[in-house]
Amino acid sequence: MKNAQHLVIAVLLAAVAVAGCRSGRQAGETAAATPAATAEPTPPPKPQKEFIEARGIYLTGWSAGGKQKMQNMVAMMKRSGLNAVVIDVKDSDGAITFPMDIKWAREVEAKRGKIKEINQYGYAQRAANIDWTMQLLKENNIYPIARIAVFADDILSRVRPDMAVHKPSGGIWENRKKEAWLNPYNQEVWDYQVAVAAEAAKKGFKEIQWDYVRFPTDGNMGALAFPGKTDKGQADTIAAFLGYAREKLAPHGVVISADIFGLTGLVKGGMGIGQVIHRVAENVDYICPMVYPSHYHKGEYGIANPNSEPYQIVFVSLRDAKKRLADTNCKIRPWLQNFSLPDRGRYGGSTYGPSQIAAQIKAARDNGITEFLMWDPKNRFNGLEEALARVAKEKPAPKPAPAAPKPAGSEAKPAGQ
Repeated sequence: MKNAQHLVIAVLLAAVAVAGCRSGRQAGETAAATPAATAEPTPPPKPQKEFIEARGIYLTGWSAGGKQKMQNMVAMMKRSGLNAVVIDVKDSDGAITFPMDIKWAREVEAKRGKIKEINQYGYAQRAANIDWTMQLLKENNIYPIARIAVFADDILSRVRPDMAVHKPSGGIWENRKKEAWLNPYNQEVWDYQVAVAAEAAKKGFKEIQWDYVRFPTDGNMGALAFPGKTDKGQADTIAAFLGYAREKLAPHGVVISADIFGLTGLVKGGMGIGQVIHRVAENVDYICPMVYPSHYHKGEYGIANPNSEPYQIVFVSLRDAKKRLADTNCKIRPWLQNFSLPDRGRYGGSTYGPSQIAAQIKAARDNGITEFLMWDPKNRFNGLEEALARVAKEKPAPKPAPAAPKPAGSEAKPAGQ
């Protein structure tokens, strides 16, 4: 009997010991509090692209940095039903609008006082309090677009000549205005543009709009040298940059657009600047053709003076652009003209007011395009409110394409857009 009792006790003790091992304790130890399992932090959701039906205006960095100017522009936009604004983040002189803590901006700042263009162009000084500007736009539900001039850059080219377009004999190449350009074949040039765009996205810009995404158009075109030039042609190089930039900016969730010459919808080649419309469209969400009537040669599309026929020239230009992009997912949002230019020889002159502005908006609408951007380099936008009011009163009605002779000179050189 005693042997049986001893056997039972031994079995019970063994069971307790096993249980203690399984619980991570030796038998007889005092149980300690078991810490709760630490949950992995949930990563923040990735930003998503925000697409809207944008109808907006262009503002310089100086305008964006002026509180009274910005408040006046926002008030005008609210009255007119406009909902978007394109702001210079890097202009075609190379000046960034607000301070940025990136490698290239630091290199420029190190040269302040030594290179006149830095102060002359107001580098990083145009909208020093960009956060105030972005908050104002957010409060008024206005969609912000960052305009970044890519290869036209007179500042970094002088700070970093190794990144610039050169002359065959050496030294920096300059156009007719004595301005330098960045080298489209230079990988560091690409990285600089992406870094500027990323800084804009961090500040709250919803869209990056590439401008001057092309090769130079004026100056001594026979004296261009591109250090590090590859076997890729101009159109392939521009497309490669846009594809690279889109991939790098994907984590920021920004819409990508590109400004192109209005003639790209007509011509077959890249006009000597690398802008082939469908190649650009493959790498962006929006194409923004600059269909300013004043920038077409007299006789283009068979129109004697395109600048005096804003409806007709805008209509046929957008009609052809649509045809070129029919098999893509890229949308069209044209730049329209809100300024006047005198006769310039090959380019006819005309004064622009509400009638001419409204005609362009209607030409886009009659092509099924309800988005547009208005360009006025002086940011005055005279006649725009009245033009928008006129258009709002009219019911959209598709119209047949205006009759026009077969366009001549389909390989025409672009105007200085």
